[in-house]
Amino acid sequence: MIKSKYGGGSVMSNLVTEITEKIQMLNATEKQQLLHMLLQDIDGPDQDADEAWRNEVVRRVQAIHNGEAAIRALKEWQD
Repeated sequence: MIKSKYGGGSVMSNLVTEITEKIQMLNATEKQQLLHMLLQDIDGPDQDADEAWRNEVVRRVQAIHNGEAAIRALKEWQD
């Protein structure tokens, strides 16, 4: 068994040890995907943030339709 550097020196279970060894074989993108999935599993989706972004998108689209905001081409932003 491998001593955990996260749990105050506690010994990890065989399953956690096996998973940890397999994680080490993943590339950076795969590790990011796994981390995202684990965080979603632990925390669940952030409903407040999701709703806030939906509201912001609606607000921006309405501002464009009402003539209060304009769409600019990416090239204009880069110049």
